Amino acid sequence: MRLLFLFFVLAGISCHVAAKGVKSVHVERRDIGETLGKFVLPVAIEGKGYISKEVWRSPKGIVCTVSLFEHSSQNRGTFECVSPELYKAQVALDCSDNSSAETAVYLFFGKVNSEGEVGNFYIWCE
Repeated sequence: MRLLFLFFVLAGISCHVAAKGVKSVHVERRDIGETLGKFVLPVAIEGKGYISKEVWRSPKGIVCTVSLFEHSSQNRGTFECVSPELYKAQVALDCSDNSSAETAVYLFFGKVNSEGEVGNFYIWCE
């Protein structure tokens, strides 16, 4: 009987901890308050330790990728954009700090004055 009770207590604790975990990473590309694109990456890190996904590609080849790593039971990651000429910009993502659209990390990347080749990106976890 005690073993069964212990099992239910531990199962309840693990469910509570899992509920607080990161379920998805959101990336929004915006311009003057208008959302031009939205990408939601479901998080399924268990067993792998990381996930990585391309979320935007410009017509001339700028590629932006979000990556999330499991680090000491907290999820952290990066958002980076790389141009065809191999110029790169990268920002850190900490799911404990960047947990809503209001606390999103921000990155501007693109070729100025080139329509479709710029992006204002907001990244956060839920």
